[in-house]
Amino acid sequence: MHIFTLTADEVDDLLYFTRVNEAQDLHQTITELSQKYNCEARYILEKCIDPDTGNSVLHYCSANGLAELLQNLLSQLKAGELNGKASDCVPLINRQNQQGNSPLHWAAYNGHMAVVKSLVDAGADMWVKNGAGHLAVFEAERADKSEVVQYLLEVGGRAVEQTGREGAATAEDEAEVQAEAGGVGNGAAKLEAEADGGVDVEMEDAGSSD
Repeated sequence: MHIFTLTADEVDDLLYFTRVNEAQDLHQTITELSQKYNCEARYILEKCIDPDTGNSVLHYCSANGLAELLQNLLSQLKAGELNGKASDCVPLINRQNQQGNSPLHWAAYNGHMAVVKSLVDAGADMWVKNGAGHLAVFEAERADKSEVVQYLLEVGGRAVEQTGREGAATAEDEAEVQAEAGGVGNGAAKLEAEADGGVDVEMEDAGSSD
């Protein structure tokens, strides 16, 4: 067990370099912190959580569509795992911030297809609901990201076909996804979101602040 806490400055540096896509500075900082705390890089990433918002480095990659950087971070999360299993990185991938949004919620809302696919391939759970009770596919629909909606519907359908194994999605899950999507492009979900105040997932400008 790796018991340590990153300082506020260390967390700020990691999140800042992620937001502005300074991959070299981010990698160097992760390496330095790994040496400081005598641990693997994935433990540094797991500890890097904004105490005010609950956001992780994966949230900012997802908000800004940083597909290449995301892949690099996912590879670091998976490095050193026993027998090549990726289960250890799943908790961070599915981590929800204070509004209940996972990285997949942000990627879906902003229509970053490459990021959405990478997250799903890495183990992102599309059945996770945010604080407003919405799935990622709902957020994609209310933002008119029809390509992402279609992809998540297809992924959801494949998951339902795997019923019978532990933890598999159910037919009820698929029905819920279909209901939340409300039909690609018809605006039903968007109107519902506006009626109930929606949820804070608008992160197009996540890289603009220091």
